[in-house]
Amino acid sequence: MREAGETGPIPLQIRGVLGASVVASAVQRTDSTVAQGISYQVWDAGKRRVILPAGYNSLDVGRRSVGSSGSSGIGPWKVTRLADEDVPLAVGQMAGRGPWVLRLADNSVKTLRVVWNQGKSPGCLTFFRADSGPGEELSEPEHTQETIRVTGPGYLLLDADRWTLDIA
Repeated sequence: MREAGETGPIPLQIRGVLGASVVASAVQRTDSTVAQGISYQVWDAGKRRVILPAGYNSLDVGRRSVGSSGSSGIGPWKVTRLADEDVPLAVGQMAGRGPWVLRLADNSVKTLRVVWNQGKSPGCLTFFRADSGPGEELSEPEHTQETIRVTGPGYLLLDADRWTLDIA
């Protein structure tokens, strides 16, 4: 997953399978140890954009049955590495559904005004710095609207059913 000499976070897209869920966990493998980090879940045949954080070199991916059927789903799951040009820049006014990844390209300070789930329930914003770190959760767990300041470059992972974002 990670190329030689590469240290920063990597944007990925995971496609699930019909009739099951797919769980992907960031993993740091060495000759003698395996350390697991953040996990992501994709339900059914949906797609989800995620980040492999700095400090992790691979993903462990597995299927889980949904409901009482015990089915492991139909079809293969797929993980795709995204190029920077495939990840939208965080600029202006944006809106989305479900988990999504945006890119901050420069060292400037950005003010993010976020409304989670139309102001009805909180969401989660995690910032993955370009140079290091497992990701820093910047959102407050109880807030449905918030203003967050962040300095790039790096990736923003927004996780909510619906979100709107105004970037200044």
